[in-house]
Amino acid sequence: MPYPDQADKHLGRPYVTPHRLLENLPPAPGGGSVAPGRMILAWQRPLLERLASSRALEPLPGTAALLLGLAGTPPAVFRLPSGVGFALLPIGAPTVGIVVEELAALGVQSLVGIGYAGGLGAGLSPGDLVVCSRALRDEGTSHHYAPPGRFAFPDRQLTEALETGIARARTGPGWTTDAPYRETLEEIDRLRAEGVMTVDMEAAALFSVSGALGVKAASVFCVSDTLHGPAWEPHFAAVDVEAALWELFEAVEGCLAGPATQP
Repeated sequence: MPYPDQADKHLGRPYVTPHRLLENLPPAPGGGSVAPGRMILAWQRPLLERLASSRALEPLPGTAALLLGLAGTPPAVFRLPSGVGFALLPIGAPTVGIVVEELAALGVQSLVGIGYAGGLGAGLSPGDLVVCSRALRDEGTSHHYAPPGRFAFPDRQLTEALETGIARARTGPGWTTDAPYRETLEEIDRLRAEGVMTVDMEAAALFSVSGALGVKAASVFCVSDTLHGPAWEPHFAAVDVEAALWELFEAVEGCLAGPATQP
């Protein structure tokens, strides 16, 4: 069966929309807040815990994942003192699609995803940083938003700003999958030979959904596990990996707060 089931699905007219949902939800406690124009999306809770201990965070209730909130699994959304927004999300491409739709409806114009990714490239080690130049669409969400194609692409201007602002980061293609426990040896070997550097669960959806909605988007990864030795090597809890993710966050916040990325 072809996927998605409806040919040219990306050209269809959405019937269920975030605007309609916004119109029919009760006001958020305290009246809610306007979403920042530029936001960081993240998936690692220790990053939020460190942020909460070092920054004055302004909660932004009702600004993202309203549909997820109805199911009791909303993300945590804040405005940082720099004016940049921050959202901690549940993992996965479908969640990204929901959140980006709602943030776009609220006026967000630029998004950068930061988080852990597996390192396929033989030269990558835990704690290395990689700017994603394109993402292999091996998940489902992107195919509802973009025409058939193997890769999804980030916003060029935003990606170039990140490359400039994160001096030690490498740049290269990534692989986005919905099934982390079905990353097979055969496809890892094939993709590594093609020059694919990382594997994650959100970038292809972030790029495709944002592009369809006119929102700038990019992704930068911190290598948390390696897939290029005799066996998979997870290092998610390593101190140097957590330190590298914090370094990445501060660099991305600086990029988004600077004039080069202003809408």
